[in-house]
Amino acid sequence: MSLTRNLMWNAYSGLLTAATMFVAHKVLDTTWQTVTGDEAPDPNDPATPARDAVLWAIASGLGIGVSQLLVNRFAARRWEKFTGETPSPRRVNVTM
Repeated sequence: MSLTRNLMWNAYSGLLTAATMFVAHKVLDTTWQTVTGDEAPDPNDPATPARDAVLWAIASGLGIGVSQLLVNRFAARRWEKFTGETPSPRRVNVTM
């Protein structure tokens, strides 16, 4: 892939990832509040019970991880359809 295509890929996948992570975080917060009736805990706050901190870490890690996987796969498929090129494996994983 040329330098221009690499830059375009990074911009494209980065924007998709940022938007997805924003939405995923909102969904996680809303889901936590719906299930528990409380706001999402701050796991770094010493006043937060360890149980809640661990459950929040597991839930957010799973939610963000699955969202990231799905958006990376979506972005790679769309990129390939648009350009006819498969993104370099090093370029597919856009993390936040």
